[in-house]
Amino acid sequence: MADIQVILVEADEPTRIALRTALRSQPGIEVASEATNGETGLVLLESIDVDVAIVAASLPDMSLTEFIGKMRAVQAESYVQPSKLLILLPPGQEAIGPDLLAAGVDGVCRKDAPITELADRVRQIHAG
Repeated sequence: MADIQVILVEADEPTRIALRTALRSQPGIEVASEATNGETGLVLLESIDVDVAIVAASLPDMSLTEFIGKMRAVQAESYVQPSKLLILLPPGQEAIGPDLLAAGVDGVCRKDAPITELADRVRQIHAG
């Protein structure tokens, strides 16, 4: 079975590097690409096949709601397979999880969760 291809969209460089390194240490998960903002993330999601997009709840250039809508639109008009969407929530913002799920997000995870928990969420979302 092929590795689950993920993209990271996270503005904070130390966090992004830590996530990349930790996710690559998890069996069956490969970080295919990463972006520092929503616009770059959308360009990547429009041009490469990834199974799961892991996106920080706070983006420097657009709201999360805007990103979700644009992501679905660009992938619907592109040749790439639609990606599942996992949102990383800052500690203390878990209460918005149900609203995000209602908005079409496939899953949420705390940004400070252990990497094994994040990897499990990626696998669950990928499996459907």
